[in-house]
Amino acid sequence: MKEVNIKFLFLLDCCVGARLRIRSGGKILARLPDGLTYTLQIPEGQSLTFTYSFPMRTTIQLPKDKDKVFIVVYYSVREYFPAILLDVFRKLLVAQVVSEEEFNQANREDYKKAINPSQDFEQNYAVLVIGFLLSLIYTFLPFNLLKGEENNRDLSFFIGVMGVIGFAMLIEQKKLINLKEYKARVLVFSALSIMLDIILPLSAFMKYTLLLATGLLVLRVLRMKAKREMKLP
Repeated sequence: MKEVNIKFLFLLDCCVGARLRIRSGGKILARLPDGLTYTLQIPEGQSLTFTYSFPMRTTIQLPKDKDKVFIVVYYSVREYFPAILLDVFRKLLVAQVVSEEEFNQANREDYKKAINPSQDFEQNYAVLVIGFLLSLIYTFLPFNLLKGEENNRDLSFFIGVMGVIGFAMLIEQKKLINLKEYKARVLVFSALSIMLDIILPLSAFMKYTLLLATGLLVLRVLRMKAKREMKLP
């Protein structure tokens, strides 16, 4: 028989009172609330299946070389763009065999910070300046160079205004957002800038200037780095 110690960490703020169902050999052995630990005696060769809610399920095979096993099970969704969309295709319920020390130290807050890190990073003012300039250019293009181009005027003005608002929010929310989300927002704007550069009826000089500025914006934001993050075991 193996002694199996299990800890369940539910890393979302909703669904208070979430419980993890533990199965082995086709039987439900326990229902474990968030944040608590449970100890089971499991026969050799059996696996454990953990279910939060269908289809949130994962199965783990117990190590054969250990008589005492420690497992941390956590359920999480990354709360930053675009990861929150990609998590539809990711296993959200994860079971990990850890050391006894890691098991004792495992807690909801540390795991949540590791999944959704609020990374500390240096603000790149070149990114903000280039982003604001491009946004202002696209905002005022309809009043100067795009007269008579109704569809293009509306699109350019809309993307320009959204860019100004978006970069202003990057300044205000710098300490609240993840660096990956910060980069994603800038890269989405850069993609829209390239699209406008292609479809707008501008001079060759204007097109190359906007494209060069957008390329510089992309290079600058990709070089931004965060300080050291906590890693899951």
